[in-house]
Amino acid sequence: MAGRKYEKYIIKEEAKMPPPPAEMIKRLEEQRKAGNYAESTHMFSLNDAIAKGAFYVDCVWMWSQKGKLYTEISHTHEWDEVWVFAGTDRENPKDLGAVLDFYLGDEQYVIDQSCIVFIPGGLSHGPCGMRKIDRPLLFITMGNGGAYTRTAGNET
Repeated sequence: MAGRKYEKYIIKEEAKMPPPPAEMIKRLEEQRKAGNYAESTHMFSLNDAIAKGAFYVDCVWMWSQKGKLYTEISHTHEWDEVWVFAGTDRENPKDLGAVLDFYLGDEQYVIDQSCIVFIPGGLSHGPCGMRKIDRPLLFITMGNGGAYTRTAGNET
């Protein structure tokens, strides 16, 4: 049976994305050696290279964490971005089951409830720090750029 016309739009497998920049890998490895790390599973990515015309999306399950971990540095994009933090408690889905530090510009926010963060293009955001993860959470980032790029805060 021939492939279906629109099956290419249903993404079921993790895309083979280029590795993170060497500086980011080094920063995360140093934190791990110090006992600060997260157990996570990268589920899916979508961008213009995977489906022509698509915006970028990343989906990650965050299972647990040890110590205080900073997963991102301060950075900006030309395009708008959305970060989603979704808790997994069926009795109280608004409870994130985690405590995160997140910066928009120079303002620090403590996130402990499920939420969507809208980040207008050009607004510096991050670092993002994980104080604790008591229950798994779903972390999704998406932006209306065809691929993930930064205008500032690039790690090489």
